[in-house]
This record gives sequence, C-alpha cells and structure tokens, in this order.
Amino acid sequence: MNRWKIATLILAVVAVVFAVMLSQTMFASPTKVVNDAITYINKNLLQAGTTAKLSSIDKERFTVQKITLDVSGQKFASYVSLDGKYLFAQEPVDMKGAAAANANASSQPEMQQKASTDVEGGFKEITDPSVTVCQEKNVPIVYFFGSSTCPHCKWEEPILKSVIEQFGSAISYHENIDSQTDIDIFNKYSPGSVPTLVVGCKYYRNGSGEQQGEAAEKVALIKVICRATGNLPANLCQ
Repeated sequence: MNRWKIATLILAVVAVVFAVMLSQTMFASPTKVVNDAITYINKNLLQAGTTAKLSSIDKERFTVQKITLDVSGQKFASYVSLDGKYLFAQEPVDMKGAAAANANASSQPEMQQKASTDVEGGFKEITDPSVTVCQEKNVPIVYFFGSSTCPHCKWEEPILKSVIEQFGSAISYHENIDSQTDIDIFNKYSPGSVPTLVVGCKYYRNGSGEQQGEAAEKVALIKVICRATGNLPANLCQ
C-alpha cells in the first residue's frame, strides 16, 4: 500500500474517532436529559408545594432546526423538527443558561435568608428582630404580586380582595399585577415567582393557597393579617 493510501486511511480513522467523540460530548443519555428537565421544571416552573414526576419516556427522538420568522417587522425564533413533523412556535427554555444565571445570582432573596418560622396557610414569619412591621399612614401594608397570565394568581386575587375588604382602613393594600411598582419589595421576598404575598413585611408566601381550598385560605389570610395589625379590627381578629 503506497504512502498516499496509508495517509488517507489514517485520516479516515481519525475522522471516525473524532465523530464518535463529538457525538458523545454533544448528546447526553436520554435518562439524564429527562432527569435534568424534570429538575428544572420543579425548581423554576412550578409553584411551591407542587412537583412533577416522570410518567413515561417515548422512544421517539428527533433533531430540530432553528428558524427566525419576521412577522410585521418583529422577529421571532421558532424550531421545526428535521423530519417535518413538529413545529415549536416559541423560543425554548435554555436550561443550562438558566442554571448558570441562577448560579451567579444569590441563592435566596434577602428576606428568605433571615430566620423565620411557619405560620398559617404556608406563610413564613420572619423572626429576625431587625425586621419590623412596615406601615403606610400608620397601618400595615399588604403587598400582592401577580401576573395576568398566571392561573394561580387569578385564583388567589379575588379571595385576597374579599379578605382585604373586611379589614377596611386597618391596612393599606398594594396590588401589583404585571407592574414594576414595589419591585424592590418583590425582589426581597420572591425568587421571581408569582403569586407572592407580603403582609406587613414580616409575613410572606410564594405561591397561592389553592391546595388548602378557598374557605381555609380565607381563614389563613385573616389570621396572618391580624398578626400584622395587632389583632385589629377586634371584631374580625378574634
């Protein structure tokens, strides 16, 4: 075999080895991919107290091509499977990028790092003596942070409002739906999730009270707000 053929053979072997090594580094095992996805969903997409678990893994696997669409001058990224079967109309979640961003950020919001204890309805009471009840016009402030696209917020909002009305002038209510108002308070008590409720700055909860039901949620809200008001009004805070 002449030198040219030997060199060609060596290059071919090197190319095959490189391709195998590349495929091993680019593609993780299906089990790891699925486990990473479930971990990401539980940490970042579901409200507190709710978890997703694996039901089944479909054997179908496919690759996708990223495309950019121009709709009336606005550009949107979409993905289509190379077999022409599936269209992913929205930008996918970058789990690795999000994990890197989270690693660079503080592990917990400022107030969640302070000593606390569990009270009614899944609320936390901050026991750190440096945190006192925040007031506006000499009454505690109740903050509600939510989004118009959040189903848990839509469930919580009318229940909270019905309770707030019972307290009348005993509290000051700040409702923030899709709003940057009071964002400094939000960032201190929430990792970015909604709904978030902050009562008098000493009590907070990330998530809704759906799991305990409407009646129990109303009772819990009244008790927590009464803690912040010093049991006022007396006719409501028994």
